[in-house]
Amino acid sequence: MSASDVVGTPAPLVDLLIDRESHRADIVLRRAERRNALTRTMARDFVRHLDVVDGDDEVKVVVIRGEGEHLSSGWDPDDAWQQYQDAPGGAVRKHPSQRARLIALDDYWWGPDGLYSRLLHCRKVTITQAVGDCFETGLYLTLCSDLVVASPDARFACPRWQNVGADGDLSLLIATVGLKRAKEMMYGGRPWSASDAHRYGLVDKLSIDPATATAEFAGMCASIMRDGIVTEKYAVFASLAKMGVTHSFAAATVVSASLSNIHFQPDEYNFLKDARDNGTDAALARSRSHS
Repeated sequence: MSASDVVGTPAPLVDLLIDRESHRADIVLRRAERRNALTRTMARDFVRHLDVVDGDDEVKVVVIRGEGEHLSSGWDPDDAWQQYQDAPGGAVRKHPSQRARLIALDDYWWGPDGLYSRLLHCRKVTITQAVGDCFETGLYLTLCSDLVVASPDARFACPRWQNVGADGDLSLLIATVGLKRAKEMMYGGRPWSASDAHRYGLVDKLSIDPATATAEFAGMCASIMRDGIVTEKYAVFASLAKMGVTHSFAAATVVSASLSNIHFQPDEYNFLKDARDNGTDAALARSRSHS
């Protein structure tokens, strides 16, 4: 049962549903009116849910999905600036300090207790159901999951990279799709279609009925003995450590903090401001016409 099933309790923006009979838990983003754009509070709630399922021996599989037509349109631009201001040292001056930016990015996103690292190191099998926009945070939810089922309308991208630079981890992207494809996403700015993502290795299965396909994957994984799942997961963790992903996540904190503090010149297009004011799709279209 989720918190939203309790009379008088507001529906959470990140919901946890557990079905112990099927050994499955669902973490659901419930912000459809904003295309499931994530805030730091949602990231923190997501991590709390991961803590719950990691400690529940009846759960073998975690499905990650979004309510409505999109997995996630990315990081909520309204919340991005505020998280820096609210971090220690963030309100000292008009522009948040570098330490505030580093602390916020580490705490909520890239650090050991941040969303991406916790999802990547979840001890259960994780399956993302990718539909619609899978941008920025949506892309990283995809990359950090074990398996991905996508609908034909799914799109994968980090649109702001073309204008502000790659401000996140690249190690998982390169390991998943290869260096040349990663560069295509970094420099090209064009969202990958579901078929592209499937061909590149980012998506495991395409389905016009992703919920059913995800359920089939979940049922298959839930049939594996618990010791087998955890043994396999720790083997993956060891491989990730050998690949240097932990170091890359630490570097992502530094790079993201630095790129959040760039200064646009008069002839340069400010994608971050346009995305905040007019939405990602409009900003992406304008960035193409500007270039």
